[in-house]
Amino acid sequence: MSLVLGRKGYAVTTANDGPEAIERVKKSFFDIVFLDIKMPRMNGVETYRRVKELRPEAVVVMMTAYAVEDLVQEALQEGAYKVIYKPLDMGDVLSLINEIQEREQKPE
Repeated sequence: MSLVLGRKGYAVTTANDGPEAIERVKKSFFDIVFLDIKMPRMNGVETYRRVKELRPEAVVVMMTAYAVEDLVQEALQEGAYKVIYKPLDMGDVLSLINEIQEREQKPE
C-alpha cells in the first residue's frame, strides 16, 4: 500500500507497530492515518485511541484481514472514519482518500 501511494505522489510514513505509530503522530501531522486493527505490541483500536488523544482532528481509517468484528465495532464506535478489509483494492483506497480530501476541504 505504501509503495502504491508513494508512486501516486502521496507522502507516506510507515510504522511497524502501535507504539511506533503513536511516536510518529506525536512528531508530525498526517492528513489520513491508516491503522491495522491487528498489530504487534498494541492493537489498532488502542493505538487509535492514543492517536485521537494526541490529534483529535486526525482522520483514521482502520484496516483488517481478520474476522474481528468486536474490534471493528469498537473502532467505529470510537469514531474511526471507516474500516476497510484486506486484501485491499487500491482503487477503492484511492477513492476513499479522495473522498476524505474533499470532505476536509468543504467549509463548515
